[in-house]
Amino acid sequence: MSAVLLAGGVLTGCGDTSTNDDGDASPGSASPTESASASASADGYMEASAEGPAQNVPKPSKPALADEESVEGAQAFLDYLSDARVYAWQTGDTSILRDITAPACDFCLEEYDAIDEHYADGGWATATRETITILDDDLPTDEYGFPAPKVHVTLPGIKAWNQDGDLTQEEDEINDPQNEAIMHLNFMDGEWEYVYATPVNAG
Repeated sequence: MSAVLLAGGVLTGCGDTSTNDDGDASPGSASPTESASASASADGYMEASAEGPAQNVPKPSKPALADEESVEGAQAFLDYLSDARVYAWQTGDTSILRDITAPACDFCLEEYDAIDEHYADGGWATATRETITILDDDLPTDEYGFPAPKVHVTLPGIKAWNQDGDLTQEEDEINDPQNEAIMHLNFMDGEWEYVYATPVNAG
C-alpha cells in the first residue's frame, strides 16, 4: 500500500511536502474539475468519498490562449496546469501534467509518481483546485533566461483513501495572501512548460 501522498500544488516543486492530520478540504476557485462541488452534478460528476473515487471527472482541455507567449498566455497556461493537477488527483491520470512539466522538476515527478502509485495500489484521492495568479505586468526572466513571473498561490486541500475506503490523508487548503512564489516557465516550440517554483517568503 502506498505511503502518504505528497502535498499538491506548485510549491511541491520547492520540496513542500508537509502534511497534517486535521481539517477538511475547503473549496478553491470555481472549476469544472473542482472536488468541492455538489456530490452529483447535472453532467454526472460525483466527487470522491469513502465510498469510492470521483466519477465522470471532466478532462481539462487546453485553451488556444495558453499557447501564446504573453502574460495572458502564461496565465492561461497556469490555469490549465491547475486543472490538470486537480484532474490527476481525482482520476489518477497524470499524463497531462507530465506533458506540460519539465523533466528536470524532480519534486513534480515525485508528486506524479506518488499519485500513480496510490491509484495502482487501489486507493483514490481528491483535491480542491489551486489558484496561481500572476502578479507581474510583464514576464521577467530569471538568471537562466526563463520567464519567471511572481505569482500568488492558493494551495489545494487534499483527501486520500486507501483501497478499503479508509481516510489516510487529509490536508487543509491554504489561502495565505503572503503565499507567493516565483514561477519558472519555459516557452519553446509554441508551447509553455512548467519548470519549477520557488517560494518568495520562505522561512
